[in-house]
Amino acid sequence: MIANRRIYAITKSVAALLALSLIAVSCGDSSSSTKEEPLVPPTVSIKTQNVSGESGSQFLSVSSTGNWTIVTSAPWLTVSPATGSGNSNTVVLSYAENTDAVRTATVTISSSGGSATASITQNKLIVAAPPSPPTPSPGGEEEDDEDHHDLNGYGFKMAPYSWLELPETPEDDKLEFFTHYMTLSGKTVRNYSFDWDYDNLVAPWVAYPLCAGNIGSGSRSDQWGLDPLLPDKKQPVLYNAYSGFGARGHQIPSADRLNKDANVQTFYFTNMTPQDYNFNGGIWAILEGKVRDWSRKTGPTAGTDTLYVVTGCFVGKSTIKSYDNHGKAVAVPEGYFKALLRYKNNESVGHKGFMACAFYFENANKYGSKITKEMSLSVADLEKKLGYKLFVNLEKKVGAETYKQIKEENPATVSWWW
Repeated sequence: MIANRRIYAITKSVAALLALSLIAVSCGDSSSSTKEEPLVPPTVSIKTQNVSGESGSQFLSVSSTGNWTIVTSAPWLTVSPATGSGNSNTVVLSYAENTDAVRTATVTISSSGGSATASITQNKLIVAAPPSPPTPSPGGEEEDDEDHHDLNGYGFKMAPYSWLELPETPEDDKLEFFTHYMTLSGKTVRNYSFDWDYDNLVAPWVAYPLCAGNIGSGSRSDQWGLDPLLPDKKQPVLYNAYSGFGARGHQIPSADRLNKDANVQTFYFTNMTPQDYNFNGGIWAILEGKVRDWSRKTGPTAGTDTLYVVTGCFVGKSTIKSYDNHGKAVAVPEGYFKALLRYKNNESVGHKGFMACAFYFENANKYGSKITKEMSLSVADLEKKLGYKLFVNLEKKVGAETYKQIKEENPATVSWWW
């Protein structure tokens, strides 16, 4: 009997403990179910906070744990979309042309977690005077200016200058010629020129002189932006990477123009094309470095006064498309090329001071890690591939016979390049 009472007491105690345990669990569950997540303030980031006076746009970076609304403090600044949820890198901030004084406005994001503000300053639009007559590149060759026209950076279908780097620009309604200028030692000089293909949204070529003086000094700006010479709708918008194939590959490299304002121009979207990622960071980058090395060579016969460079893409029969941040289709080129015209003010060097070299690569990850003579070809052979003439103003400078010799010479046989 005593044993039975003990068993009953133990059983009763266990039941009580189980009941308390259930109550504790129930209370814990109830508490956790009503506990609210802490509200996190949203953030908004403007990538380029100081912009030119031209109209333009860029993407905002938005961070929020819930629904948000964005407003601006001035009518010249707009956002689209103005509402959303969660994080986003696709909110477009647009600004109108500014012909008055420098102006500043704010962008404010609000959510249940609070609000955050970022500011943007727009400079006054400067209508540039016609550029000064072309001046020699620092340390470079005197150039014939009798064919000079008032370009001022806007479209001519035929190249209006006698600059030696310029290719032939055929009469074609889908192509237009542009030039960007920079300031060196207080003088306005050309930065680079290009033809723009409105159908494929790429520049078939970008041409520029290269020497230590116009490379300058500084660092990479990474200020990706719209080209002010073209309407937004006529160029790709690439604040973020292409959607689909390729990296944003520079044609005139950032490292070829290190002075700040000149470097910013190399980040215009018209200077970008969709390049295979490994090609862009591989053999193409190696070639870009090699070109700069050639431009910096010194010495009475081994040196370079000016290296005239044409960099371009060849769309060819490619049907592959990549897409900009607004969904516009951009042609993916079949390949890329560089044509180089080296000048030294010494008649004993090359052909009246000139020699040339060219390269063509497919837009693919299929090359090694070294530029070799076997990769080079003559400018004449590259012209056959492209279907148009390069260094078209050189013939007037040196005569037809020398012009032919320069273009047809096999650079693999010229020790200076190697």
